[in-house]
Amino acid sequence: MRFSVGDKVLYPSRGAGTIVDTDHSELVDGFADYYVIKIDSQRLTLRVPMSKAEELGLRRVMSRRKLSHIWATLSAPPSPLPDDFKKRQEQIREMLRSGQPLVIAEAVRDLTCRQVRSYLTKADERLLAQGRGSLVDEVALVLDKDTAEAEQLLDNALAVHITAASDAAPAGAPAGAVDGR
Repeated sequence: MRFSVGDKVLYPSRGAGTIVDTDHSELVDGFADYYVIKIDSQRLTLRVPMSKAEELGLRRVMSRRKLSHIWATLSAPPSPLPDDFKKRQEQIREMLRSGQPLVIAEAVRDLTCRQVRSYLTKADERLLAQGRGSLVDEVALVLDKDTAEAEQLLDNALAVHITAASDAAPAGAPAGAVDGR
């Protein structure tokens, strides 16, 4: 897949940004062409080799039409996550690595509801922050909004089950308590 300057893209391991330039550089083994991507939310500019863009998961940000599916996913009932923290974290890592917004939305929804009902380990919290950041960045680019507005939209979509999960939390259990792992 070829991209052009101005295209809004998602680089799964770093987030959503805009291609601001292309670069043709001489390397030890010859010349290589790169996409220069600016990721505003991280104040980061990266160069992705054009020849490896697809292999690295570079893709266009989702369409506005797909946003309705994201909101529906975030507001749907959560799927159960494994109680074993190692299995849970591996499952969530795989979901985030997919780079697919619907899958990332599922991971964010499920971890958010678990946080309210039970607890998250420090690693779970980092995975939740990573997934939220990825979704917020992409939504902000799609809607041409700042990240604070995109985060509020995400929180609004999650609110249905956060409230329900709070009501279902065991009495005396602090929401989001961490077990120290």
